[in-house]
Order: sequence, then C-alpha cells, then structure tokens
Amino acid sequence: MAVSILLVLAVFLTKGDANGAPPPVHDFHLISNTPERGRNSDAFYLYALSTSAMGEEDRVEFEKDGGLPSDIVQTGDIMAEDGRFGCYLKVHEPKRMKSVRYGRYKASYIPAGDDPVSTYSFIKPRTDNLNTLGTYTATIWPLEVGSTELHADSVTDIGVAWRPGCLKIVWCKGTARIKNTGPRLKLSCPEDAGLYTIRRKRRGNTFVQILVTAADCPPDKFFQRGSGLCMDRVTSATCMNGGVGRNDEDTCACPPFYVGSECSSVVHPITEPGPFVLVNRGPDSVITCGDLPGGNEKCKGFLFCYLDLYGCSCAPGWWGNNCDRPCQKGRWGVGCKNACPDGSACDPFFGGDNWI
Repeated sequence: MAVSILLVLAVFLTKGDANGAPPPVHDFHLISNTPERGRNSDAFYLYALSTSAMGEEDRVEFEKDGGLPSDIVQTGDIMAEDGRFGCYLKVHEPKRMKSVRYGRYKASYIPAGDDPVSTYSFIKPRTDNLNTLGTYTATIWPLEVGSTELHADSVTDIGVAWRPGCLKIVWCKGTARIKNTGPRLKLSCPEDAGLYTIRRKRRGNTFVQILVTAADCPPDKFFQRGSGLCMDRVTSATCMNGGVGRNDEDTCACPPFYVGSECSSVVHPITEPGPFVLVNRGPDSVITCGDLPGGNEKCKGFLFCYLDLYGCSCAPGWWGNNCDRPCQKGRWGVGCKNACPDGSACDPFFGGDNWI
C-alpha cells in the first residue's frame, strides 16, 4: 500500500546574488524526464530547477498526489561550480502497485521567511488504448474581467483518441464525474478550470490527468493586483517563440532556452552538437540537459512545466506524449508549430539554417 508522504529536501543553497536575494519566483520550474511510462519500466527523474542560485536557507519540497512508498524514492542536489540550483527526485519501479507512480507531482520552492511557490508536472501510463495527443495542460482566458464567457484565443475543447471507443472512459473534475463528454472535453467558461482525470468507466483507475488553468484577464491584458484591474500589455504584448504573457505581470513567460522581454533570444548560442542550457550564470555556472542525472544533451523526453499561465510543453524540437518525437523536416520550435522559411529544411530546435 502506498504511504502518503511529503518528500522534503531541506536544501541550503548559496546566495543568488551579492545581496543574497532569492531568484524571481517565475524562474522556478519542474521537469519530467520521459513523462509517459510503461508498467515495467526503469526509474524516472523529476528536476526542480531554478535558473539562478537560491538563498542559503531556502528549500525545495516534492509532493505526489496520493503519496509514494518511501522505499522507491531517491533525492539529490543539482549542482553547478558555484552553488546549488535545485534538486531531483528519482522514482524507482515498485514491486507492487506499479501504477502508484502515475499522476500529478508538485514541487514547491520555499524562500526563507516568504511564501512558497509551486508548480506541477505529470507522469502518465503508456497504453495503446488512450492517446492524449501530447496534452498535459491548457490555459483559458475570460472574454473580459469577471466574464463567464471565454475569449476566442482560449482552448474550448480537449480531445483524446481512445481505441475501443470513448464510451469506455469517463472524465472527472475532482471527485465529480462529467457526463456526456465522449472523446472531447468541452470548456465554456473560466469556472471550467481545474484538474481533470480520465478514468476507465468501470474499473475506476486513473489513466491520465490534465490541468486547465484560467487567467484573470483576456490575453491582451494582465491583472494588476494592487488595483484589481486588468491593464493593457505593453512589454508582453508580443511574446515570441511560444511565450505566454504572465497572469499578473507585463512580462512574457518564455519556453525552454528562450529569454528576453519578448522571448526573442536563445539563452546561449547553440552550436553543433549544441548544449541546451538550463542555467547560465557565467563560465562556472552552466547546467545543460546532459548534466542532469538521467539527462541527455538535446532534452529528448523532457516535459518542462512552469509557473503561471505557460503550463507544460516539450523542449523545442520535440513533440508527443513522451516528448521524444522529433519535428518533421520543415517544422521547428515548441510543439513543432513553426514552419521553416520557404518550406525548406531548417534546424528543428531553433529554426536556424542547418538541419540537425
């Protein structure tokens, strides 16, 4: 039987800058390595990572919905030359109740003397019966502040493919079963946000979970907490390369490896074979996907989950339920949504001239 535990890492970290200031909360994210798992598979990793060193008395905590047996988990630090930038959770295959590893995982960054910030990621079972088409999260925006209608840019339905027929699965929000959804979950108002679970109709066990997040304002505005008003976006009016405007800041939440006010620049020059840089704080503080335990140099199989409205996505150049399918020639970027110039082949990760 799974023991409901809180996995706590009291990580004492070096100062983020000369004044010991903690990193901005939106620099904290959670990465799942190969998020789609078979029932008889090797251990997997989750990485709770900050792009700058945390404070000396800050800590990170992991939680798993429903808990985990304590004998299948292992934790450790993510280090660079001049400090620690996070920690990892390694989850081994249990001898019994192998499905206990599936579900939602939570990582919380707890600055000393301040409120924690948390983000989520997911591990789901590999099955021939259900294909969620690479969807782990979705964001919806109101038509206007306080509106019960959704903006035209919102996701209005989430579809899955179910081999035997969708009458054999049910969608649940919390403990409540949603009727008449079939293969598509319809979203019609901001109140539809929440954690949805797809279950087998009669067996009751979880297949996969999808998190729907609602913004406070339409996509062209951000929520100003001091006034409680929606303000026009200026800096984040155009977020590039798959970036998303933050809920309560006039800034862009950028996809993996992108930086800048509009997510227009790659965090580090990418050269063959191209280190995919997660942390770049100087020559002695560089962490790439290949530096992480169980990692690889091009982040194949990495699902990146960020705070705020961005949600989860594969690294640029990859797509699919397990983030391990490369973009086809002629496509590149986050979700392979960008077309190469003139339909020619280009770098599938960042859209350069060379096909890698």
